[in-house]
Amino acid sequence: MDLSPRQRNMLSFIRRFVEEKGYPPTIREIGRAASISSTSVVDYNLNVLQAKGFIQRDREVSRGVKLLDKGVEMQKVGSGAVIVRVPVLGRIVASEPVPIPDENFSPLDVDESIALTRDIMQEQGPMYALQVKGDSMSWS
Repeated sequence: MDLSPRQRNMLSFIRRFVEEKGYPPTIREIGRAASISSTSVVDYNLNVLQAKGFIQRDREVSRGVKLLDKGVEMQKVGSGAVIVRVPVLGRIVASEPVPIPDENFSPLDVDESIALTRDIMQEQGPMYALQVKGDSMSWS
């Protein structure tokens, strides 16, 4: 799932734009930043980024690009903190083994998520959460 240099540049621009302004850029702004005059070429590359799990798009909205961190939705809030929505894959009983999803897993199909600030997370790659039920890990 390698990105072309152009796609990496577009993704970096989208990240910087969202971090600086708190909202996503338009297709034309992305095109200007990537030195692409054709909106259809920008659209093609955004489709590739979406297919590879880096962004999510709403074609009905002018600034309808949601930045994903390989499937993890990110947004900036008023305080400047970056909030990351981590998909909740399921619920487990404490002490039961849980299979780790393979690399083809797509967390975009998950309906539930938790919100965390990016500064408390050490991992930069794909992430998921599990809700634990039970008390086998509690200290007595």
